Amino acid sequence: MATLSTTIRVQVRFSEVDAIRMVWHGNYVRYMEDAREAFGREYGLGYMHIFENGFFAPVFDMHLRYHQTASIDDTLLVTITYKPAIGGKLLFDYEIRRESDDALIVTGSTVQLFTTREGEFYPANPPFFAEWKQRYELSEQLEKSEK
Repeated sequence: MATLSTTIRVQVRFSEVDAIRMVWHGNYVRYMEDAREAFGREYGLGYMHIFENGFFAPVFDMHLRYHQTASIDDTLLVTITYKPAIGGKLLFDYEIRRESDDALIVTGSTVQLFTTREGEFYPANPPFFAEWKQRYELSEQLEKSEK
């Protein structure tokens, strides 16, 4: 089973930099969200699909590490990689690089937990998510890595 990953391109806009011409740190969170949406579209796990199956997947935990700065007109490559996990949660790692010199700008990770539409935490795999994992043989991959 191959790693589930996708990369998007982000062109840094003037409105995304601060007074010292660096990308404002909060915009990297937006870039990561854009990558999650692209991942969902590519692998059939978009937010609307989750919603249509009676669930939400809010971000529960997020970590970012800033390595270098980016500025106006830089093209950034934002790579998101799914990490298999037991139970009803989505784990992703992120890497943001500047395209021109391959400089590592930011690394990060997120944890999203499934909740019902009523806001109740759902610790097990929702049925649609269990099917999604099975489609990509993720349960099998996780079991092998734990042995």
